[in-house]
Amino acid sequence: MSTERTARGETDEQVGPGGRLEGTDELTAALDAAPPEPPRQHGPVGTGAAEGFRARRTLTVRAEAARQVTRRRTLVTAILLAALPLVLVGAFALGDDDASGAPDFVALATEGGANLALFTLFVATGFLIPLVVSLLCGDPLSSEASWSSLRYLLVSPVPRRRLLRSKLVVALVSSVIAVTELMVVAYLVGTLAYGTDPLVSPAGETFTTWGGIWRLAVATGAVLLGTLAFGGFAFFVGTRTDAPLAAVGSAVLLVVVSTVLDQIQALGDLREGLPTHYQYSWVELMQTDPVWDDLLRGALWALLWGVVAVRLGFWSFRRKDVLS
Repeated sequence: MSTERTARGETDEQVGPGGRLEGTDELTAALDAAPPEPPRQHGPVGTGAAEGFRARRTLTVRAEAARQVTRRRTLVTAILLAALPLVLVGAFALGDDDASGAPDFVALATEGGANLALFTLFVATGFLIPLVVSLLCGDPLSSEASWSSLRYLLVSPVPRRRLLRSKLVVALVSSVIAVTELMVVAYLVGTLAYGTDPLVSPAGETFTTWGGIWRLAVATGAVLLGTLAFGGFAFFVGTRTDAPLAAVGSAVLLVVVSTVLDQIQALGDLREGLPTHYQYSWVELMQTDPVWDDLLRGALWALLWGVVAVRLGFWSFRRKDVLS
């Protein structure tokens, strides 16, 4: 027994009756009498964040909008969209007046500002507008990764869900503003170049000024809804890559593949689910009694594509290791 106590560093003088170390009772009583140490709190209870942290104060929509507006990409896009109607007017001025064999939209483009706006929407629906929306939706997050600033945003800390939500809201609003800019500039330029003649449909029907304006507005909204599929897909790819060109290019590839598949008659009704199948359904609004069936089907399919792609983006980004 003495040898074991010696090996543990205990001496006979330190061990009291019953084999207890002397002073143990006093130490225990002192510990019991000490007030308990208050728990450390860092910010909101249970979050582990720093004191004063509030998730809703991080990367607000206003702050994200200010960041995107000041980018060179945004300025260049706005300039190019504003320049397109001027290019069209210049092309019509350089060409001849023989419109034989040309589509009706081309023949009517110089009949007034409303008709130039209608023609601009017609030529931009197939590629330009999907490209712009894909750029605005797919570039913001992948650019942060390519600049190696994404991880610093998350360390700030900006919650991942809030980061994606702010960028998505700004991207969608920017898309609406960009396409609206294109149509407004086309209407104004056309009015200055060709006068204030009312909108004339390809079928030869003439509408009042307000009748033409609301048809143009609804048609523009329909085109924007149709591009949700491409914008959502670009947003999803943007959460998986640090190359902005890959995010935008993948959405453009989706446009091309969908357009090609839509030409294959053997697919039958399966083509209705393609993102580009109802791209030009807004043309049916350009008559006295508008037909809404195809436009509503296209809007529902586009919403389905867009929601699924955005949900996949949120789901995948929450599980992604951000290294850049």
